[in-house]
Amino acid sequence: MDDESILFDVGTSYGQEASLASSLIHKNLRVFGFDCSLYQSHFCALNRRLNHDRFKFTFAAVGAKSGEMITIEANSDTHIPSLHKKNVTYEYEVMTLALDDFAEANKVMPTHIKIDVDGAEHDVLIGASKFLQSPSIKDVFIEIDHQNLSVIDVLKSHGFKIKWQLEKAHNTDVLFSKES
Repeated sequence: MDDESILFDVGTSYGQEASLASSLIHKNLRVFGFDCSLYQSHFCALNRRLNHDRFKFTFAAVGAKSGEMITIEANSDTHIPSLHKKNVTYEYEVMTLALDDFAEANKVMPTHIKIDVDGAEHDVLIGASKFLQSPSIKDVFIEIDHQNLSVIDVLKSHGFKIKWQLEKAHNTDVLFSKES
């Protein structure tokens, strides 16, 4: 990434990519992470603090439009058996956020975006359609669930070309680039 780049990390999980990118202090990068998982967001906020608050984190479900309440279903399975005696399912509500609205409200235009949202790829792209058309965005790295491969055509319609692709068992990683 060039100096002065802005990365949107959608589905930031524990914040590992946001932490890594924001640690490139010689580049003057601005990094914004987004996630709606209670468990992972806890660790993302912690990683943010441990990395000197070098990236911003927003707890929201990135989607097609802002301001809707959606229900997230989760469970207590933390993959650490000694923490829980049984797997308890639960749900909670979280507000949706369109990336175009976030970019406008915060007066930022991303140059790079990473998307890992486990099936919500279309909604994320709908909510980012304005800045996907912008010449300032250079790259989109996206993990696409196999049932959502039409996302490739959506990004191509915005002028992106596939730069790199990796087929995996349940999804495909694709790096798209756009000429400025």
